[in-house]
Parts: sequence; structure tokens; C-alpha cells
Amino acid sequence: MASAQNEHDERASALRVERAIVELRRGRTIDVVDSHGVAVVAAIERLHPDEMSDFVAADGSLSLVLTPERGEALGLVGHPSALEIALPGDTSLQSILRLATGMTSIGGEHVEPLRVGQADPRAAAALTLARHAQIIPAFATRDPAEGRADLLLLQVSIDDIENYPLIRGRELQRVSRARVPLAASENCEFIVYRERFGDAEHVAIVIDAPDSTKPVPVRLHSACLTGDLLASLRCDCGDQLRGAVERIAKVGGGVVLYLAQEGRGIGLANKLRAYALQEQGLDTLQADRHLGFRADERDYAVACAMLKDLGIDRVVLLTNNPNKIAALDVCKIEVVSRMPLPAPANTHNAHYLRTKRKHAGHLAAELEGADL
Repeated sequence: MASAQNEHDERASALRVERAIVELRRGRTIDVVDSHGVAVVAAIERLHPDEMSDFVAADGSLSLVLTPERGEALGLVGHPSALEIALPGDTSLQSILRLATGMTSIGGEHVEPLRVGQADPRAAAALTLARHAQIIPAFATRDPAEGRADLLLLQVSIDDIENYPLIRGRELQRVSRARVPLAASENCEFIVYRERFGDAEHVAIVIDAPDSTKPVPVRLHSACLTGDLLASLRCDCGDQLRGAVERIAKVGGGVVLYLAQEGRGIGLANKLRAYALQEQGLDTLQADRHLGFRADERDYAVACAMLKDLGIDRVVLLTNNPNKIAALDVCKIEVVSRMPLPAPANTHNAHYLRTKRKHAGHLAAELEGADL
């Protein structure tokens, strides 16, 4: 009975987070709560100008909550956790958006903060929701209205938010499968998995007939619309995807997990924002941090669940990324060895490839083309 109750509570908790994510993406305000109180938050990216006055405090200030990454980009150093900035209450939404999206700095906008300090823990927790929603992690925040006029707002707790990734990665369903012949191997099967919470769909591409009694060649590949589909020259994603399929086919079979984690987990819209910042001179990791994201927002719990469902617990991992090796180790998938993936370099992606090697710790691969 206790186990059934725990499962019910976990599902209810995950559902509250899912609803909160939808509310934020739709531009609606939510409550984040814990045993000490309530923070009312609204995503800056989706906030309507008419709602700005609701967040102006009695002292005429407007509170903005940002990640430490974005704070650092603004020159607000010495804040290892989320920070709260009090701005003049008449600050325009356009100016606040520029502060939050990383396209300029406080000094550049001539908006002087009234106070900068540590964010309320409830408002800080909302930043995690923004990452799940793939919107800019920046919030307007205020205390609950007098007389609790906010009673109709959706409430989600800090505990709900903290537990969500564990529940999300565990709840996975096979929804369809079919044979899909590819140029590199005509004997391929696609298996689609759907998250029970989050509703993202991921694909296991099973190539030929991998022998699960031996280490199975596996590639964890994050979706990249620009590189995989349109052969963008800004990254190496499409080359690595096609190269992985070809190499797996040559060694007799294996699996490519195609994961819905565009832009290292920040989503397509934010990836293009990061591209715009790279045009201004930032590298790929700096651009993500400038937007308020961490260098890599991906979570490989779903990849572990897919491999276990496929009966695979020992792999030869096709990767140059040590974080993927560490992630599989955490979920008890043994990485027996690594197979590096070469990436053709060009004038558009040479700096990107160099940054991954130098600053993201990517391992050596046989690089073709430009001298990196």
C-alpha cells in the first residue's frame, strides 16, 4: 500500500510541474511554495507589458531573478547562486528583456540596479522550471497579494521541482516501432519512446542485429535540426550522426539513441539566440551562459532507461564527450570502451570544435580538414 501511495504522490508531483511549465510557457503567473512561504513568479520572456505593474513593490522597485551565469555575464560577480535584482519600477519590459536574454549588459542599457542580492529560494527554484520549459531563465517575482487574490494561481513546491528530473527519466513508454531501411544499412528498426511527463519523444535506431551478450556499439545523439537535417556548417552534429550510423553498420550492428535535446538541452529558439551572440564574438559555451544557461543542460536519464528497455547494459560508446561516459556510469551502464567520432572541420565550425576540446573537455577524435 505504501509503495502504491508513493507512486501516486510522485505522479501527482510530476503533474504539478508539468502544469507549471505549460503555464509559464503561456505567459501565466504561478506560485512557487515551500514551508516558509510563497513566491509569485512570471517568466520575463513571456510577460505581457500590462502585467508589469503587478510586480512593482511598495518601494517602487521591480524584482528580477536571474541565474548566476547570467549575473556573471552582466558583471554582477560574487553570486554563486541565483540572484535577485531590484530595478526601478518604471523600467520598460523591453529593457528587462535585453537584460535577461543576454543581448546586452546593464551598463549598455543604462539601467542601474537598486539592489542586488541572493534570490528568494522559491523564486530561485523557478529558474529550474524555465530550463525544463526551454525559455529564458529569468523571472519577475513578488510576494503574494494581500487577501490572497492569487488563490487561483497554480501552485508548485520546491520539492516538486527538485524531484521532477528523477521521475521524468523513469517514466518512459514505447509507443511505436517499424523497419526503416537506411543508406548505410537496410536492416534498421526505429523504436519511438515517449516520456510520460514532458511528452518528449526519443528514437532508438537499432542497426542490424546487435548482440546484447557483448558490448553493444551505442551513440547518444542529441537532436540538431540545423546540423542533422540541413547540414549546417556551424556544428559537427550531422556528420557525427551519419558517421555513427555508418560505423555501427560496419562493425555488425548497434544502436543510435536520437534524443530530443536540441542545443545541448536549451531548445531551438535559445540555440539560435546563442548563435546570434556567437556572431558578436562569444564562443558556444560563453553564449549559452550569457543567456543564463549552464554550459550543458542535458540529462541522460532517459538514455539509460532506453538502453535498459533494450536489454543493453554494456556498451562501446561512440563519443568524444566524457560527460556521456560519466552519465551512463551513474545509471549502471558499463562503458567498456570508447570509439571516437571524427568531425570534418571548416571555416564556420573550427572555433566551435576547438572550444569543445579546450573548454568542454571533449576527447580526441580524428579531425579532418582545418588544423585545430
